[in-house]
Amino acid sequence: MVDVLLLCRDHGPARVELAVNGALAAGAHDGRAVALLARRSERPSQLPLFELPERLRASNRPAPTLGEYDAYLGQGGSR
Repeated sequence: MVDVLLLCRDHGPARVELAVNGALAAGAHDGRAVALLARRSERPSQLPLFELPERLRASNRPAPTLGEYDAYLGQGGSR
């Protein structure tokens, strides 16, 4: 409990309260889970997933095929 209260020094009470609510919603009753969630928002945000296809189109790789997989299945390749 004290560890959770001390998180307010570095992260502010609003973020710690949000982390406590998130930890409780996930069923975690440990101060380490609260600390993890409080610190989580400090990481730089990742690119939205909708930008991923544009980056992939910029590479010059051939489109994948299922030919080898089909040949494997045709040979009775189940285990």
